[in-house]
Amino acid sequence: MTTKLLIADDEKNIRMGLQAMIEREFSGLYECVLVKDGREAWQYVKQFLPELVITDIRMPVMDGIMLMQHIRELELERRPLVIILSGYDEFQYAREAIRCGAREYLLKPIVREELFGALAVLNEELKQKNHLIDNSVVSAEKDRLVGGMDTSAMVDRSGSMTRAIQYIHAHYSEDLNMAVVSNSVSLNYTYFSQAFKAYTGLSFVQYVKRLRITEAKKLLKCQGGKIYEIAANVGFDNAKHFNKVFRELEGMTPQQFRVQNQRGN
Repeated sequence: MTTKLLIADDEKNIRMGLQAMIEREFSGLYECVLVKDGREAWQYVKQFLPELVITDIRMPVMDGIMLMQHIRELELERRPLVIILSGYDEFQYAREAIRCGAREYLLKPIVREELFGALAVLNEELKQKNHLIDNSVVSAEKDRLVGGMDTSAMVDRSGSMTRAIQYIHAHYSEDLNMAVVSNSVSLNYTYFSQAFKAYTGLSFVQYVKRLRITEAKKLLKCQGGKIYEIAANVGFDNAKHFNKVFRELEGMTPQQFRVQNQRGN
């Protein structure tokens, strides 16, 4: 089964070049559609619901930031994952893109290894999501046959977890806690805690920590932005805690990661 991938860029050679690179590397995996601006992209997203979108940040008619703002208005389960392309290696552009929901931020000229790596990560995320949903449906049917929880209840739980994860990705930069998220999907706090860990394999706290550090790494790769600014932008209330969690998960400080990973080093 192919994944619907929308590519939006006002430069025709870039659109076609991206399509050619992707189809050579991931033969048969993506069904690519090309558009020249954000307005066309938004019309396609609403009508055909692609799973992935690659969009330039600067386009006529509607830019990539505005496109992502529209995408965030969709129901959680209908939102595609977004990769932003930019010719601006600046902290404020990356911060705005990630705040609007971009999952990856790639600089022009595009380095194919970076593009392929970003697509591989997001494709794996889509596979895991679909696998978890399929498993929930199968488990629901088994429970129904042995007189346990009925199918609709199990499917509802799977849907609640999917919405919870999407809510976390949309609000990780805020003062987020499990009470807020469980309430957003109308589930009991204790039940949510157990169901979330069963669904993701991680506790709520572990999941949010990992997500925030993943987003911080994207910002650290860009020029500019103080460590304390990046910490605040991904949801940490102080730089000391951010440094501690970053070292715990990455085995180095944020500054060490920045030095190793900024383009040109």
